[in-house]
Amino acid sequence: MKIKTIVAVLANVFLISNAVSANEMQAPEVKVQEKNPCKEKTFWQTNFTNGQFNGFYSQMTNSVISNAQHLFANHYFEGSVFNKDLARALDLYQRAHLRGNHDSTAKLGLVYRYGLSTNKDYQKAIRYYESIAANNPEAQFNLGLMHRYGIGTASNQQQAFQYFKQAASNQVVAKNNCEVEVEGMAEAQFHLGQMFRYGLGVDKNLDQALLWFKEAAKQDLKEAQFNAAQLMMTGIGEHYDYDGAIQYYQRAAEQGLAEAQLNLAREYHYNDRQKDYLKAHHWYTKAAKQGQVEAEFNLGLMEHYGHGVYPNYQKALLHYQKAAKTNQPEAFLNIAHIHFYGMGKATDYMQAYQYYQMASNYNLPQADYHLGLMNEKGLGTSVDLDTAKDYYQRSADQGNTDAKIALDNLPVKEPEDFEIAMND
Repeated sequence: MKIKTIVAVLANVFLISNAVSANEMQAPEVKVQEKNPCKEKTFWQTNFTNGQFNGFYSQMTNSVISNAQHLFANHYFEGSVFNKDLARALDLYQRAHLRGNHDSTAKLGLVYRYGLSTNKDYQKAIRYYESIAANNPEAQFNLGLMHRYGIGTASNQQQAFQYFKQAASNQVVAKNNCEVEVEGMAEAQFHLGQMFRYGLGVDKNLDQALLWFKEAAKQDLKEAQFNAAQLMMTGIGEHYDYDGAIQYYQRAAEQGLAEAQLNLAREYHYNDRQKDYLKAHHWYTKAAKQGQVEAEFNLGLMEHYGHGVYPNYQKALLHYQKAAKTNQPEAFLNIAHIHFYGMGKATDYMQAYQYYQMASNYNLPQADYHLGLMNEKGLGTSVDLDTAKDYYQRSADQGNTDAKIALDNLPVKEPEDFEIAMND
């Protein structure tokens, strides 16, 4: 008999018993190691040898049945082995839960928390989580989230802190008839770090924040690596460690965290201690692909001035235009410069004037100076000395020396009635 056929038959058997499983729904991973030997073999160890079904030669204990129900529920939930059937999965999870299977109980919490295969029901989710919270890190962590953000319950930062602290710490739990030591959950350690960093539910303590970020970083949680790098880079917390911060940014960037890619690129771009234009360009490109506007702008700068690449005004313009879509003032200004000075293209005073105006709305003195110049000379607009004076004055008030000189040299406009007076 084929295994898949056997499995399908067994699924119906376990539906009669009690259970349901599901996709891990990206639930935080709980790392375990066996502390004492298991008292029972699993369903598969007991009833299969080399892929062949042996028949039910041994007694089917409550634990074996509930574990099998959970496993089959997962298959239905994920659509692996069986065709996806969320209703059947939910039924099996509930049956396994009634037999005391904590994995199924935690899964039911997720199912009702996120509305997977059923309507969202935060109160049910909380009840499922609370029923196993004394002995289940996943439940502790999710209760921490729900109390922190007020999901299905009033926001309670102190209670959230306690749940995160439980889940973040190593603990011994009962699992599948084994006594196992569970490593602290990285996600809980990260949230604990956040609460210490910002004083949520506990007194603010940056040293403790850094400690917990580092614990989560050991498990390669990129958000924790990023936050640890921030604290170490700025010297906030126990120690300033520039090299260590760069390493954390690097690890988070390699895992695809856009903010880490941007910060790493900044260091390679601007910091003399770490300057490497090629690496800066590499990480800006990675961050820009994930929508980091500052990365687009800085790529424009590097193409504009030939940092790490040959100068390419057309590429610079494209990057500036992408940044300008999110109303970045400096992008408006640099686009205007390219049009005004004809960098890599013919001059276009009309376009330049438009972009200088957009930059001027953000009080950039260089934009005001150029608008003054264009109104004085009639570039992209008609000559208007009054408007030129106003723009020069705005720029000069912000400390622009060129604007102050232009004001001193601005031609005096003749009174409008001068010609009439001469003809009288």
